[in-house]
Amino acid sequence: MENLAQTQEISKSAKLETWLRALQVAQLLAIHPHGLGGVILRARSGPVRDRWLSYLNTVAQLGGMRLPLRKMPLGISDENLIGGIDLDQTLRTGKAVLRQGLLAQCDQQLLLMPMAERVEVGAVAKVVSALDNGFIAIERDGQSRRIESRFGVVALDEGIEDDEQPNEKIRQRTAFLLNLDILGWRDLPETDDDFLPDAQTLQYARENFSVVTVSEDSLNALVGVAEQLGVISIRALNLAMNTAKCLAAFDREDEVTNMHLQQAIALVLSPRATRLPQSAPPEEEEIPPEPESDEQPESEQDPLDQEPPPPETPPPDPSEDQNRNEDEGEEQENNAENPQALEDEILEAAQAAIPADLLARLADLADLKTPKGMGGKTGAIKVGRIRGRPLGNIPGMPEGGKTLSIIDTLRAAVPWQAVRRAEMKAAGKTIPLGKILIRKEDFRIKRYQERTQTLTMFIVDASGSSAMHRLAEAKGAVELLLAECYVRRDQVAVMSFRGSVAELVLAPTRSLVKAKRALSGLPGGGGTPLSRAIDESFEVASASMRKGLTPALVFLTDGRANIAKDGSPGRPKAMEDAQQSARAASHYSFKSLWIDTSPQARDEGKAMAAMLGSMYLPLPNAGANEVSQAIMQGLKKA
Repeated sequence: MENLAQTQEISKSAKLETWLRALQVAQLLAIHPHGLGGVILRARSGPVRDRWLSYLNTVAQLGGMRLPLRKMPLGISDENLIGGIDLDQTLRTGKAVLRQGLLAQCDQQLLLMPMAERVEVGAVAKVVSALDNGFIAIERDGQSRRIESRFGVVALDEGIEDDEQPNEKIRQRTAFLLNLDILGWRDLPETDDDFLPDAQTLQYARENFSVVTVSEDSLNALVGVAEQLGVISIRALNLAMNTAKCLAAFDREDEVTNMHLQQAIALVLSPRATRLPQSAPPEEEEIPPEPESDEQPESEQDPLDQEPPPPETPPPDPSEDQNRNEDEGEEQENNAENPQALEDEILEAAQAAIPADLLARLADLADLKTPKGMGGKTGAIKVGRIRGRPLGNIPGMPEGGKTLSIIDTLRAAVPWQAVRRAEMKAAGKTIPLGKILIRKEDFRIKRYQERTQTLTMFIVDASGSSAMHRLAEAKGAVELLLAECYVRRDQVAVMSFRGSVAELVLAPTRSLVKAKRALSGLPGGGGTPLSRAIDESFEVASASMRKGLTPALVFLTDGRANIAKDGSPGRPKAMEDAQQSARAASHYSFKSLWIDTSPQARDEGKAMAAMLGSMYLPLPNAGANEVSQAIMQGLKKA
């Protein structure tokens, strides 16, 4: 009981330390948001995250920010993000008038990015460019302008899975990585008012952090610690140094001290550690070698003779003790100034700040090469005309179902109004007042990026050999996978082959009830017409692709065909027809998976999967759960 109470107490103190560190990060962001880049906050929506954001907003206002947190919508357009032509003012004045985008409005403020793991790559590129350059470059609609914008990013990582993380470009440019998912409301103090900094202190730090100096020994120690932790990014070192300067300015110091360097490394480098630092081996040269005492064996046997009695010494002089203390103090100062001693001391503090599960989490993330799940987002991406995510516009005429983008058309025509009016005046034509002159080359049509729906088709071997061996497991695995596809609203289909025919027992559907009913009534027994199953399954997949779906085929069979394409029995002829069908089907670019359900993996199934271009998975000893999990992982890699 005593050990359990002690463990809980330590855990509670560690959580409190995590929260205090998060409050310190908020204070640093209020001092120098652009120089520190920002923070990636891994926390789901809840009272803990809201409390930290409220504290950040309060501290930023104390530091002089008027509107600290400006929210960036998930599907924001380029015009709203970086700026563009103000169409209303342009139409009123007759001249092109630019309006600022969200990034320009965030100058000396903080940009709040909800669901940062889902932000589009294009938007990330524009945010990263502003973080690197400190300005927004507008080159569009015939206009060119550069707007100063120095801001920090507060990226909210709300991913459910470990592999759902914000873009790596944002991660490289933000100094702090916080994880508040480990905290609950009861782990926090009653109030954060005692941790609010003084407004004058924040203002002093904002104005004087740039004049703080860093010694050469501190720089060498920082580089050495980063190398020990496996952090090889120059950006991370720069962010750690800026953090140390902000900490020193907050304490009204003119130079970065050892304590500031330790705190900066704990905040910036420790969460980025990719390995544990190795402690230096003890120096054997300092230990004098034991003298060989072959001539005195008796002294080795008698422990009393090994240590002679200490000689009598006179009582110490008080003046000598004082001098000795002064010498020890000078020696400690010399050790503190020693770069190696400074690096070792900072390294201990950095190692203590590394989260316990960080390295294990990094190892797990290294194995995740593709997103989890085989449906939903695995559908192919195509350009649509009616619905989907806006993809911008292109010049063209609004015909054949294409939609005219009126705003973009006007925006394309505005920069040419002066030239066109001059041409009409030179030609002696009447110039209409208060109207926009639009020509054919100004027309813009809308485009959308939509992801097609996935069709997962299961081709189940219901012949006699499979019915005797693995048909029950195959049915259970298919039912589990059908439920998984139903959650993502993907379409599913089931085809069984037995006797001399391959039958589509479940047409493409999203109904889980129909799928279960089709599986429950699936009979077993008869021959194995594998060639017909391959031909008809790929024919159904081709038809679904023409309807806009992305097909994925899963074969569950032992691969031992014994019914030819014409219905005649005989294994040699049946295998020849199946191989011919597999070669013909390999020209399709469908994602497919071959599950060998025979009790022992056979060369026939592996060879057939190679001809078909499918990923081969032998599962000789597995139940329904194992088969379903293997199929999900296999379709991710196929």
